[in-house]
Amino acid sequence: MRFSVQQIKYDFLYAIKEFDSDGTRWGVVTSPVPPSETLSRMGFDVADFIYLGKPAGTPRAAEIVKAFFIQRFGTVDSGQLEAEGTAEWVILFRSKESLPSKADLLEPLNSVGD
Repeated sequence: MRFSVQQIKYDFLYAIKEFDSDGTRWGVVTSPVPPSETLSRMGFDVADFIYLGKPAGTPRAAEIVKAFFIQRFGTVDSGQLEAEGTAEWVILFRSKESLPSKADLLEPLNSVGD
């Protein structure tokens, strides 16, 4: 199953908003292989990351999604994984260490009493 640019944008936006809305803490990469294999080939321990990957309809569609998040939300451009096949996967990932604690998520940034 392949996803449209809009479907992937929606899912990725939801993930960013779920975890403190800071796009600069996320990386985005295009790849011909699924997310866990991509992160492994990039030298990361998959267990140390949260990630979301979707296969786009075409490599161009994957690049459009990637460019959107880099330009609009400041996500880190992690390039394109060089492997056999076409880079139709677009993958958003973030280190678990950079995640806010539950208390941070529950506490408003600008409290009334501040």
